[in-house]
Amino acid sequence: MQQEAIELLQKVDADKLPSLPCVLLHLLDACQDENVSFEQLADVIRMDPGLYIKVIAATKGGFSSKDSLEQALSQLGLNTINSIAITSSVQQFFSRSSQERSSFLKQHWYHSIFCACVAESLASLTGYKKPGEAWIAGLLHDAGQLIMEGAYPGKYTTAFAKISEDEYFHELEGSEFGTAHYYVGAGLLSKHDNNPFLADAILYHHEPIDKIRDAHPLVKILNIANLLTRDQYEENPETAITAAVDMFGLDERDISELLSTCRERIHNIATAYEVSFDSGEADSEAAQLTAANDHLKQVQLAEQIRNIAMLDGAHQHLSRVDSSASLLTALKQNISIIFGISHSILFIYDASDDTIQALSTSENDAYLDDIKIPLEQGRSIICDALLEQSSLNTFDEAYSDPTIIDRQLIGITQHEGLLCLPLIVNNAAVGTLVLGIDKVQLPLLLKQKGLIDRFSIEIANTISSTLGQFKTSQTLPGTDAESSMQARVREVVHEVRNPLSIINNYLDILRFKLETDDQAHQDLDTIKQEIVRITTILEKLTSPQEPDTESVRAVDVNALIADLTHVFQTSLFAANNVEISLNLDEQMPLMMTNPDAIKQVYTNLVKNAVEALPADGLVMVYTQDNVNVDGNAHYEICVADDGPGIPVDILPDLFTPIQTTKGGEHAGLGLTIVKNLVNELNGSISCRSSDRGTSFHILLPRITQE
Repeated sequence: MQQEAIELLQKVDADKLPSLPCVLLHLLDACQDENVSFEQLADVIRMDPGLYIKVIAATKGGFSSKDSLEQALSQLGLNTINSIAITSSVQQFFSRSSQERSSFLKQHWYHSIFCACVAESLASLTGYKKPGEAWIAGLLHDAGQLIMEGAYPGKYTTAFAKISEDEYFHELEGSEFGTAHYYVGAGLLSKHDNNPFLADAILYHHEPIDKIRDAHPLVKILNIANLLTRDQYEENPETAITAAVDMFGLDERDISELLSTCRERIHNIATAYEVSFDSGEADSEAAQLTAANDHLKQVQLAEQIRNIAMLDGAHQHLSRVDSSASLLTALKQNISIIFGISHSILFIYDASDDTIQALSTSENDAYLDDIKIPLEQGRSIICDALLEQSSLNTFDEAYSDPTIIDRQLIGITQHEGLLCLPLIVNNAAVGTLVLGIDKVQLPLLLKQKGLIDRFSIEIANTISSTLGQFKTSQTLPGTDAESSMQARVREVVHEVRNPLSIINNYLDILRFKLETDDQAHQDLDTIKQEIVRITTILEKLTSPQEPDTESVRAVDVNALIADLTHVFQTSLFAANNVEISLNLDEQMPLMMTNPDAIKQVYTNLVKNAVEALPADGLVMVYTQDNVNVDGNAHYEICVADDGPGIPVDILPDLFTPIQTTKGGEHAGLGLTIVKNLVNELNGSISCRSSDRGTSFHILLPRITQE
């Protein structure tokens, strides 16, 4: 039967296992919360066998139930988890639906959660050190049934709908399908989980007690938990109780208390997730209510899928805007499509004077530009919504006597009232979106609160990442080509963030696989820091270019250079057959500076030096403290090489963005960036070059930590 189970697993994709709509709805809601923690996500995923298997399958064999689910989720990242939630919801919505199948899935879910709860309680009661493992064993012990149901749609649920799980059940599985669910479940876990005892526990959870007496504790715990939660327990509890007493030395009172606690717990779980069960009487009022609830969950799932599709469309539209006018136009179009609202006004927060100001779309509503309100409680419902970080409407009793500005805005929208949506990114104020609505529209909009909140987040992120360009385009009108280039830059920056996020997640996975290799972990930390720096550089392309004073801190410049050099050793230098020599001033103290700027300067200079050198070339780097320039103390960073030097005709324009031919020339955009960064650090850079080599000398103010 095991070979048949393997063949069956090859036919069914574990990623397509069904999940209860009730649980999927909770996971979708959690994924849309920008403040959600991996612990909260894990709490939901632990409540559904199908979702749990999809997560461990996504780790590509790198997961073990001995480790925490939270750790696995952090390695996958929020984007991957969100993709699992969305894909699962779409699959569930478009899968075949019948009352019989719905009943099967709910009964399977109930027994899985009940068994998980009992197994976890038994683990704690018997001193097993990993009760979380026992929960997973109980949750997945019948996962093979989900695989078989997927392989034989309709036939499996029809054949076993009215049969309780006993020896006859397993014989019928074998005769009808050539294998049994415990073989399939064990094979599934062997494929996706590195804990062999978990697969064994599932494989042997129906074995007679005398055969598992000396087995691994997890095998015994799951076997007894399954006995205590099967239908037969209600009919003949003595067998399960005797087995538990014999196996673990528990008495009947221990078992009764354990089961009572677990029944109460699963009742609370079912209530929290709004899972209702059949009463057994097909035409009873309770059965009709259950069917209605099942249908409602399918409808809500459909609404979630629709919302996700619409928000994705809005995201694609908004990511391509290139001015405040086009943003407002895109906003109005998407608000009309998604919510059926035709009038809206966007207010942007200005931190320089702590106000919010309206934006106009054209000359027709240019008067909006004159509306500027101090961000203070009570000045306007628009301010209150942003300060309270909550959507507010003028139909609420608290705003029955609106301020004059609110009355004016109501008049501008030509509707009965306003719905104000706060726009916030990472707890920072971005602005307020004001929608003109009539009172009759309010109940429907309140029902769509989840969609409205997500739409607000999308708008806030768009504004946050592009507001700098909007200000530029308003004060410095550009050509169509320049506007197109700005839009292209934002689009590229947005797309680059995704692979960077994926690389970052896989570095966490690699760290996990490397276990105790300290040097490798240090290298990974350096790479992750560089990814963060790349992200910061990208952010500068889509945000106002203002001095970054918050990044200045006490920095060990020598350690920073040494760490980057170590990374270059196995990549840049080895690939180009170039050597490097470090001569760092050991007396140099911590300097107050921007480490990211220092890294970027050093990386550009070293890269230029390597590209200028032939094989067997040498790069020399030194630092020097207490360099006196015009009576002021500086510290120096020098990057030199023994290459052929920079051509004389290039030297005059060395720090301007000119065309470069690479090879023996150090010029190009990289040095322009270096010069700008050094200027931001209030330093200076100079170059000396001859046919014996080139050296760049950077002098920075010697500001030490007080």
